[in-house]
Order: sequence, then structure tokens, then C-alpha cells
Amino acid sequence: MLEEAADQIRQQVRSHGVAEVLRFTAGVDLDWSELIASARSQSLFANHQLIEVRLPTGKPGEMGSKALLDFLQHCGTDTTLVLLTGRIDKRAQATKWFKGIEKKGVVVEARSLSADQLPEWIQQRFRGLGISVTRGAVDQLAYYAEGNLMAAAQEIRKLAVLLDESAELDEERLEALTEDQARFSVYNLVDAALGTDAGRALRILTALRREGTEAVLVVWALAREARSMAAIAKALQSGESRSAVFRSHQVWRSREACVNLALKHHPGSYWSSLLGCLSGVDRVLKGRGTSAGDAWVELERVVLSVCGITTLSRIIS
Repeated sequence: MLEEAADQIRQQVRSHGVAEVLRFTAGVDLDWSELIASARSQSLFANHQLIEVRLPTGKPGEMGSKALLDFLQHCGTDTTLVLLTGRIDKRAQATKWFKGIEKKGVVVEARSLSADQLPEWIQQRFRGLGISVTRGAVDQLAYYAEGNLMAAAQEIRKLAVLLDESAELDEERLEALTEDQARFSVYNLVDAALGTDAGRALRILTALRREGTEAVLVVWALAREARSMAAIAKALQSGESRSAVFRSHQVWRSREACVNLALKHHPGSYWSSLLGCLSGVDRVLKGRGTSAGDAWVELERVVLSVCGITTLSRIIS
């Protein structure tokens, strides 16, 4: 991640005697003339310093380009410049300032991880902390993180603190450690409902409400699952193999039982109706619907419906 990489650079230069770290953001608190002055004011007794410039747009502009070229021409060995930029397109890569940095410094491209690459990244993070983790737990955490590396890294650090020494992290342990975290509990709620465990589902829903969880988070999690289930049901109906469908929709082994139960209890059309109902709950939450019902009461009805106990009733829009 960009922030971690920047922090590692700071630690590295400090270990080599850098006494001062200056941090600026273009368009906020950066005066390009100061960068030029810094490069030209080197002396025998100057303190080593790190200048960190954030360039969100990836384009320094005319003044910034001149400042960077001037810096490259006059800077000495006692100043280190780090540019943290947004995406730099092909046109920007052909500019003099970028080519100058490539020639005199180091350019590192940080590409976004694909969904397929995220599990391996999570596995490596755990390995670096000396934690043994099962593939099922890795896949589950990747699903929770939804490609957000910062969120995944934060959760991995939390789990490292909570885990006993030499304990392996598997799906069951992951669920136990994250049960009291709202973001994870909504997923536990979804799986309990899919698995027709009404008692557990209602207990989780009540706990979420009591702990101040936003109802919109519950709506989002249920809607996300409804869309996934609709796609799974459609693929199975078209003749695709269950193993291939489950693999493409990130249904790991520990979730297969609850997803199979849900497919058994509800036809494919049910999930579209569920989305319509959840849309109604969302309108109530946003004050747009004509219904004056309690969103949490409606969510309870939705959960019981997914459990197969009650029929699904659409909220009046």
C-alpha cells in the first residue's frame, strides 16, 4: 500500500541519518519555489532531510515541472525527494520532469490488486506476522475486505493481536474473533439467514441494532447477497456446474452449506423480489417512502423471510 511504502522510506532514510522530514501536498501547502530553494541551499553543515511531496493529480503543472527539473539539477546527496502521485498517464510519462526522475531516481508503480490476487496478498501479510492461516479463512477475509487493502491490513493487524501464540486462524476462529465487529457481523447475519438459523440470525440483528450499527449497512449486506444469489441461481439454471458457479461467486467451502440451503428453500425469482423489498427499506431509511414503518422491524421480516419462516412482503414505496 502507498502509505506503508512511504512509511518504510521514512524509516529507511532516518536510519541513514536524515534528521528532518518535510511533507507537502500540491495545491494545499506546497510552494514550489521552496523546493528550488532547498535544492540550491546545500552546505557542508546542512542537515540531511527528506522532502515528501504528494501530487494527487499526477500533474505538477508548469511551475511544478520547472521546480522538479531545477531540483534534479542542483540537489545534493543530503536531500531525498519522494513524490507520491496519483495515476501518471502515458502523456505525463513522456514529459521532461518524469524522464528526469526516471534517469536520476527510482520510479515504482503501485498497481491495484485484482480480486484473484488479493488472497495471496493476505496470505503473505499473515506469513510476515508469523501466523498460520487456512485458505478458507484467507478467502473469507478477502470477501469481507472487498478489495480494500487498507481495511484488510487493519483487520489482519487486529487479528494478530487477538490470536493466541502458535494458534492457526481458520474459518471458525475468524468468525469467533470478528463476531462483535459490525462490518463482519452483518456477514454472519447473512450466513445465518441463508442457513435458516432464525434464532441466531435474530440474535445478531438485535445485537447490531443495540450496538448502534447503521441499518443501511445491514441493507447493503443483504442486498449484496441477494444479487449474488440471483446470479448463482441463474447460472445453475442455465446448466453450469455447481462447483464452477460457487468458485466464480466466491462461495468458499465453509459457506457452501448455507448457500445450498438457501437455493433449496427459494426459487431464483425470490432474490429479485428480495432486492425490491430491500429497496423499500432503503427508501424508508432515507425518508423517501410513503411508509412510516420502522426499518429495523422491516429488516427483521426480511431476515425471517430469508430463513424461510415468513413470506416476503414488499414495502410500499
